[in-house]
Amino acid sequence: MRRRPFRPRRLPRDEQEAFDAPAAGTGLCLSGGGYRAMLFHLGALWRLNELRQLQRVARVSSVSGGSITAGVLALAWDDLAFENGRATNFVGAVVEPVRRLAGRTIDVPAILLGMLLPGSSGNRIASSYDRRRVRKFGREDLQRDRAGARES
Repeated sequence: MRRRPFRPRRLPRDEQEAFDAPAAGTGLCLSGGGYRAMLFHLGALWRLNELRQLQRVARVSSVSGGSITAGVLALAWDDLAFENGRATNFVGAVVEPVRRLAGRTIDVPAILLGMLLPGSSGNRIASSYDRRRVRKFGREDLQRDRAGARES
């Protein structure tokens, strides 16, 4: 069987402009890896804050465990009190919520209940995140962010 050559699709004009002229600013990528990634990235953010670099981050890209940490940071961002480039309330606003979440096992009970009772394990995990206030924003917030970087 002969394979056709790969031909990328054309992007809409506004998306193509983003590739042609990337936005200025510092980007931060937080990788996956579940629980360990969540805690590793918490330490990385903490150190960036200590070095007065966290406030310079303009975009965050994340997957899996990194997304949990990124989500907590996003929820706290407007409440962070930056003084001389450092968020003075970082521990209370970001570290403590992630530590509280890390102190609870939510996947095992959700999987077991999903196997034994009607409903999906994924929905049970999502509900657990909701109860812990991890999933506080929704699709409308993500769409609003397409406007680009916000000024500090």
